[in-house]
Amino acid sequence: MRKLLSAILAIALTAGVSNDALAKDYRIAVTDIQGMDALVSEWGPFKDALEKATGHSFEFFPVTSQTATAEALRSQKLDFAITGPAEYVAINKLTDAEAMIGLARPDYYCGIVVKNSDGINRVSDLKGKAVSFANPGSTSGHFCPMQVLMDHGIDPMKDIKVIHTKKNLQHTGLVRGDTAAIGVKISSWIKYDRAKEANGNGDYKVLARSGDLPYDLIMGAGHLTEAERAEIKNAIVANEATMVAGILAGLDDKGEMANDKYEGTRLLPVDDSDYDMVRDMYVTAGLPEFGIQE
Repeated sequence: MRKLLSAILAIALTAGVSNDALAKDYRIAVTDIQGMDALVSEWGPFKDALEKATGHSFEFFPVTSQTATAEALRSQKLDFAITGPAEYVAINKLTDAEAMIGLARPDYYCGIVVKNSDGINRVSDLKGKAVSFANPGSTSGHFCPMQVLMDHGIDPMKDIKVIHTKKNLQHTGLVRGDTAAIGVKISSWIKYDRAKEANGNGDYKVLARSGDLPYDLIMGAGHLTEAERAEIKNAIVANEATMVAGILAGLDDKGEMANDKYEGTRLLPVDDSDYDMVRDMYVTAGLPEFGIQE
């Protein structure tokens, strides 16, 4: 009996050592968050859920730009990044990182908003006028609304006056008459801008809108093996509810929900080709180097 117990103990210890040996240390970035404190507060619960689901450890890696993210991926200092569609296209062009999991949030589309009182009824009425877009690089506030204009026969690089404005100032500029229209993510504009005006809901209209945009996503570095990426992807999908709960548990510097834009999100596998429409947007915005290469 003593020999049997010794044998069982030896097997258990060996299994424990084996499992520990299989655990890996990865580094993960969130491209629109700067600073370690913000990463821990806003994405720490998700990181904890990811570690629990995969059995691996994940260390936050702060980045300051998509260029810095691309360089970190290229130099194998970074393994995974959570990023937006437009950033993914640029980073993918500069590295061999791959799309893995999409953060499929609802109502993720853009549009062109005008004031009813200005008498603008068709997209063609904007020709020669000033249109405000969010900071360059925004998927829903820059690239997408430019593509909407192009789809309706207005070349944003030739037919209008392009003004880039901070998102929180676009609506104010429209009200003041600085611009004839704004290109925005419609759900955010309704929630944060139009909602502030007690009697303003009938003062504006969405002149044109896009279809749903490709998802924000988790991308994996090219130096990871296909098996590594598949393992992480499968673990996230299998533990979707816990992963989403972790995302929504993050808090900003005011102690409020940091990632409320992901309420109702799904975590779904994605392919690089899902982002070809964003590559077309880059061409429309005058950046053909990030378009689809024939």
